[in-house]
Amino acid sequence: MKKIFPITCAAVAALLAGTALVSHASAAGLPASAAKTYSNYNTVKSTGTELFLEPTLVYEPASFAEIGGAKSAEKKPASVIVTPDEEMNVTLGGTVNSLASVFDTYLKGSFIPVVRLDATTVDPFITWLKTTYTISDIMAVSSEISVIAKLYADSTAYLVNTVYDLTDATIGEDRYGEWDHIAEANKAGCNILMYDGSEQNLPVAAEYVEAMAKVCWAVTENKEEAVSALAAGCYGIVSGSYAEMGEALDVFSKPGFARAQFVAAHRGITGYCNEQSPTAIAASANEGATHIELDIQISKDGQIFICHNSETNYTSTGTARFAVSPAAAIKRFTLSDYSRKYQETFPTLEEAIDLLADSDVILIIELKLDAASALAVDELQAIETLKEVMDSHPEMKGRWIAITFYGPYAEKMKEVCPEIPVGYLGGGLSEKEKAEGKPAWGGANTTRSNVSRCMQMICRKYNVSIDEMDYDNVSHVNAGVNNKVWTDWIARGYALNTWTFENLVHFSTRCNIATSNAAEDCAMLVKEIGAPASLTEADLAAGKVTVPCTTYNGWKLEKECDVIVVSRDGNKAKVLFYLTQNTRDDAKVKFGLYSNLTEITIG
Repeated sequence: MKKIFPITCAAVAALLAGTALVSHASAAGLPASAAKTYSNYNTVKSTGTELFLEPTLVYEPASFAEIGGAKSAEKKPASVIVTPDEEMNVTLGGTVNSLASVFDTYLKGSFIPVVRLDATTVDPFITWLKTTYTISDIMAVSSEISVIAKLYADSTAYLVNTVYDLTDATIGEDRYGEWDHIAEANKAGCNILMYDGSEQNLPVAAEYVEAMAKVCWAVTENKEEAVSALAAGCYGIVSGSYAEMGEALDVFSKPGFARAQFVAAHRGITGYCNEQSPTAIAASANEGATHIELDIQISKDGQIFICHNSETNYTSTGTARFAVSPAAAIKRFTLSDYSRKYQETFPTLEEAIDLLADSDVILIIELKLDAASALAVDELQAIETLKEVMDSHPEMKGRWIAITFYGPYAEKMKEVCPEIPVGYLGGGLSEKEKAEGKPAWGGANTTRSNVSRCMQMICRKYNVSIDEMDYDNVSHVNAGVNNKVWTDWIARGYALNTWTFENLVHFSTRCNIATSNAAEDCAMLVKEIGAPASLTEADLAAGKVTVPCTTYNGWKLEKECDVIVVSRDGNKAKVLFYLTQNTRDDAKVKFGLYSNLTEITIG
């Protein structure tokens, strides 16, 4: 198919491997060295679909006049792509304008600008950003990972949100085939991976990329491809026609998720056993959790243990501090936060891996580790030790996400494990910073509601995603502004995670990965809708049919679903199936789920 982005030969990623980490912008903000500066962040307009995670529309115009039309579109694109040359001029429809004038005249205050760069234009663009026009809210797309890495390594251009163009890549049936691309992207400070919307296995890539707290975009040629990409769960579609993108969105008129929400078992399954125990960890896979959230500590002799607090008496019969106690002493204690009947002790991370190795559960590791004390960070080298554990288990490749409250660990992960996605839990003051009289996160800590400041000073500087939305566990409702500005975050490449739901109300929320204390209650809810090989005319007329479905825990069910015909050619039709579910717990949440776009025979 015709690519929206011309594909250039991928450059050797030597820059990516060798670029030294730099100290990015200070807490005071970016240096105002350019002739002009624009620091506002554009608010992304809702496109009015019923999808809980509404996608970003990314438009590549053929002329400058078309940008004006996009401004008044009913379903307005969030972003507009332009391609500057080495002189930072943009040519559209035979007309040439400077990049600065294109931004001022057509984009400012209306769209997030996206520049397409390659090895010949990245250096001139960085110079332009520093000397001509510093635009804080800007993005770049490139098929060359070295170009993306160069932007992130620069003290000003690091603020540019980047998109790794993989439209020339073939997607395999095994999701882990995309791990190297995710690792490359994260190492380069990139959060969005973009694929060809006509790829048969696009749902494989979309599901895995977003399971790893990244964002998947797809380049689409027409309405049908756009519908297919949206049904696969892509959070962005890229097209030369905003009208066709709008028509694709109209198909999703029923409330719910295009791709099933990910469910992370908070500290394992804790409904009937001790938290973070071997039983709780093993049960997470058996009950169908897609992820498991585990807290880690480090012992005096360098063993990584699973425990929320730095002291053992929080969940066990004994009293000791992990960082000053040998592993053998810790292993003598019995877990007892819920019940002593299991007679289990604190598992090591190695033991947790043994329990989950044969599953597809992704490990979300919270970097507690003695509250990032100098002892843990420097003397015990907690992150270096974690890397040794991960490297010794190649079977777990592509199944690690880290989250943390602590700036020292975000910095260490960037240095030691740059390929592993890291999530920002909020600005906790680490013990190391406290001892040194330094502020949390270099004084840059801010709330997620301040999108522009948080984006620059936390997300871009430390290359972290957002692992928190405001949620009230008492009234069980979304609270605060974080949930209201989710479109702004997703448009810039940040999938939202949450902590922590006490029931299944997360199925009515706008989050990518729901961390839950009731993950086991999701087990028999449908995670994936299948499709029959054929339908009759009567089925189409009725608009309902029974189809095979798979639950979170892998159980096979037959469910009646709505039939949504997207296109038809003779006895062949492209259809979506839509299921409404009720959680039937205290939350009593009703939510919908779409299938992938499927071609069926009518007869």
